[in-house]
Formats: sequence, C-alpha cells, structure tokens
Amino acid sequence: MKQRILLAFDVGGTQIKAAAVVEGAIVEASVSQYESYAERNAGEIIAHLADIAVDVLGKVDRDEWPVAGLGMAFPGPFDYGRGVCLIRGLKKFDSLYGLSIGTLLEKELRSRDNVKRRLSPSFGIRFENDAALFGLGEATYGDARGSAKCVCLTIGTGLGSCFLEYGRLVKEGEGVPDQGWLYNIPYQGQMADDCISKRGVLQLAEEMGLETQGRDVHDFASLAESGDPDAVRLFVAFGKRMASILTPALRRFGADSIVIGGQIAKSGSLFVPAFQEEMTRLGFVAKVKVSRHTLFSTLKGIYAFVVKEP
Repeated sequence: MKQRILLAFDVGGTQIKAAAVVEGAIVEASVSQYESYAERNAGEIIAHLADIAVDVLGKVDRDEWPVAGLGMAFPGPFDYGRGVCLIRGLKKFDSLYGLSIGTLLEKELRSRDNVKRRLSPSFGIRFENDAALFGLGEATYGDARGSAKCVCLTIGTGLGSCFLEYGRLVKEGEGVPDQGWLYNIPYQGQMADDCISKRGVLQLAEEMGLETQGRDVHDFASLAESGDPDAVRLFVAFGKRMASILTPALRRFGADSIVIGGQIAKSGSLFVPAFQEEMTRLGFVAKVKVSRHTLFSTLKGIYAFVVKEP
C-alpha cells in the first residue's frame, strides 16, 4: 500500500524549515532549512516555496508515494482560512499582501512536471498559525496527549499560544480568548508579548540592574547554568512574572496542562519551576512540561492539521 507524503513548512521571517511527514512520522533525511527570501517580490517568494517543495521531495526515496498536501505554519497577520497574506509594513513578506498564497503556490507546483505528477487528486494547501500547529502536534503526538484542556505556549521573539480541548484546537468559547491568543494580555502598561519573550528577559535583566550590552538570552542562560547567582535570579523572576501575567487566563479556561516550546523553552529548567510554584501560590495548579522538540512538534502538527483534520 502506498503511503502519503505531507509537505510541512514552518515559515519564519528569516528562515523556512521544511520536511516531509509520512503517516505522522517525520522523514528525518528531508528536514531542511532555507532562507525565507521574505524581502523579495511575490513571484520570487512563490517560486522559492515551490523550489523548497521540490528539494524536500527529492530527499524522500519513495518516488511512487503521492503527495497528499502541503501545510504551512505562516506568520501573521494572515487570513488562514482563505490563505491570504495580510502582512504589510513589517519589511517581511510585504509583497504578498492581499494575495492568495495557496492558489499561487499550487499553480506554480502544477507547472512543474517533476511535482505535478506526484500530487494526489485531493492535494491542497492549508495554513495556520505556528503556535496553533505546535500545540496540535503536542496534543496529537507529544506531551499534551490525553489532556482534556491544554494551553500550549511558544516563547521566542514573541509569545505564541493556542488552546486545545481533547486534542482539538479551540479559538472561541468559555474561557478561551479571541483566537486563543495571549500575547495581548495587558500587564503594567505593556502587553504579555513584551514581557514573555526574548525582549522580556532582557528588559527584566535591565530592571534588575544587570549588564545587557552585548548579551542575549543565551548568554544569561549559560551564566545561570554555571551557577551565576544574578543570572539564576533573572530566570526565577521571569518565571514568576510569567505566572502573574498568565494565571488568570489559564484559570478561566481550566487548563489541566501547559506545554512550553520555542527558543526560550531551551532554558526551561531555569524558569519553569518558578513559573509552576508561583501559579500554585496564586491558587492554580496544572502540569507544566517543556517540549522536547518544538520544530518536530510543529511539523507533526501540520500533518495532523492537513491530513487528519476534517
């Protein structure tokens, strides 16, 4: 029996990470990273995305397997249902504003004989927010499996989030913020996105009187791991602030588990205990786990979204 290939793209403003996923398993030989070409014109970006599809398929040694679809985690603002890019003024993907990316990309793929012949009759292209797809991957294959109500967070340059009930994404309903987004929670004249992010860690370091010139989060994490008391205090304070900001929303939803991914999650051992302890102090208890592999969870989430979702 022929198996179906799903092409999964995690699109960022700087890089695009892509792979082939077969029956929920990532073909590791196909996992690749490319420049995003986000500042180029629309035609060049679409052609580049098609080139990536060709390259990834070339790394799957199963020419007879049909390509069931292509799923993309794409940054917003974006009309994910219609596949229309709404980004402008950010100097990244501005040339795609108002365009139906799915329509243009499928046309480009079907113009290439080495790809066209491999597309299944039901081939389609779907889009969703990267945090939502990360959460769907965790709910289907990872640490959120079996959870009745889970909130998944991605912490990096900003704060991404999604809400899940019994493994399905929910974007509205009791206790669910609009679209499942937590980035815009107000906090002391700022938003959660300003505080629970890379710049949030650095801002907190400045507030604590630490030297930030020439230092990134990674540098502070290395110091904390080596026992530097100031760096240790920084991440403990970050975890506590994170709990102060998010606990009311997590309580309203009744989350029984929280899964954290993203670049900052690599330092999870430094701030997650403080995050969990502070939530408990505030009267809210939930299991907190750090994703073992944010990218792989996102790629598997794309598979679940495109192939398994009705």
